[in-house]
Amino acid sequence: MKHEDVVAALKVIADKGMAINLSKDDLKDLQTYKLIDVVKGAENDRSPACALTKKGKVMLKANSKPQ
Repeated sequence: MKHEDVVAALKVIADKGMAINLSKDDLKDLQTYKLIDVVKGAENDRSPACALTKKGKVMLKANSKPQ
């Protein structure tokens, strides 16, 4: 995943609480870098419920443009 894709995915997860339109490989990458946590039992769902970790929140905030 490119940096812009990661930031966009983190924004969607922060807003919706679900990993919408992300592939299983992308979810694995985000979990490997400890940016998200997938809710137990939802790992095999098409759009599993997710939450940002502290590291994910910091990355999202650092890469969000002020409006």
